[in-house]
Amino acid sequence: MEQIQSYRYRYWEESLTSNPLISAAEARDLAADLSLYDIMALANSLTSAQVGDVVSYAVSYNINYSNYCAASCPICAFYVPMKIKGKTDRGYELSRNDIRNEMQKAKAIGATEIHIVGGFNPDLPVEYYEDIFRLVKEEMPGVTLKALTIPEIDFIARTHGLSIKEFVSRLRDAGMDAHTGGGAEIFDPAVRKVITTKEKISGEKWLEDAKIIHGMGIRGNSTMTYGHVENFDQIIDHIVKLRDNQIEVPGFLSFIPLKFSIENTPLLKMGKVTMPASGETDLKVIAMARIIAGAYIKNISVYWVAVGKEIAQIALNGGGSDLVGTAFSEKIFGATDRRDVTTSEELDHLIREAGKIPAQRDTFYNILRYP
Repeated sequence: MEQIQSYRYRYWEESLTSNPLISAAEARDLAADLSLYDIMALANSLTSAQVGDVVSYAVSYNINYSNYCAASCPICAFYVPMKIKGKTDRGYELSRNDIRNEMQKAKAIGATEIHIVGGFNPDLPVEYYEDIFRLVKEEMPGVTLKALTIPEIDFIARTHGLSIKEFVSRLRDAGMDAHTGGGAEIFDPAVRKVITTKEKISGEKWLEDAKIIHGMGIRGNSTMTYGHVENFDQIIDHIVKLRDNQIEVPGFLSFIPLKFSIENTPLLKMGKVTMPASGETDLKVIAMARIIAGAYIKNISVYWVAVGKEIAQIALNGGGSDLVGTAFSEKIFGATDRRDVTTSEELDHLIREAGKIPAQRDTFYNILRYP
């Protein structure tokens, strides 16, 4: 049995070395052929060849400008429905003074990246985004502004009668440096019918918008939310589509698999999901992401906020090469009762204990320092 496993491992290792452009069907065969241990070992070997032994992260500060949302997706615990605006004290929209106060906190921790996202709020004009983006750059001229998910960009543009190019051009002029890459969820249409609503764009539109934005020179991350109603074949198909999009119009800085956090979500309340994905699934997703996409999207990120620090550390020897960031003031996962915090020093320790080399980076994966 051990010899058979060894043969299968060597077959896939040699196959990927000669041609890293693995198809979805081949990826499914590989996942069925190999044990989790071998999948992770293969992914770790590819990581060493593609990016080396450095594991990076950014000192990031999150600002969620509003939780009012017209989409009300069953996958989300953060939103407050637009239809009850003015009838509840749970919703908010940050003012200029609020943003300024948040920026003081970002300065205090030495953030190099400001991450701004929110809900689909049709009451906020385009000028609101331009104003807060300019304010961010006024307060911290050297900071990188990574802002808005691709569905947010599409929704705001549609709401105000602008094309994607017109809206992104205005955002760029106001200080936007990168997009966040969020909102991809799972591209499969059947899954999206369960976890999103009609206000959120389709998977195909997400990919189309990404190509438009990347064609304008604005890069960003790519994501996938797993661990709800999808199956593993749909996970593989999602990663393949992201990789193929990257080949067609490069612009993805990283791939970040986001484990679905179930607490307080409508999916949990409806009984569609009862348990979070297992640690085994977390590790398999990250390893398969490296195997499928790592030659084209070299930074495979492990979001410790979603999977937990222990699984994140193990994944650094199974395809992961980045821990995303410190994520100070993160509220979207916080809405699902995941409120773990960290420091640069703790991330450095986690990385060293995994036998890797810690490095602080900027948004574009340029190394700023080795602690």
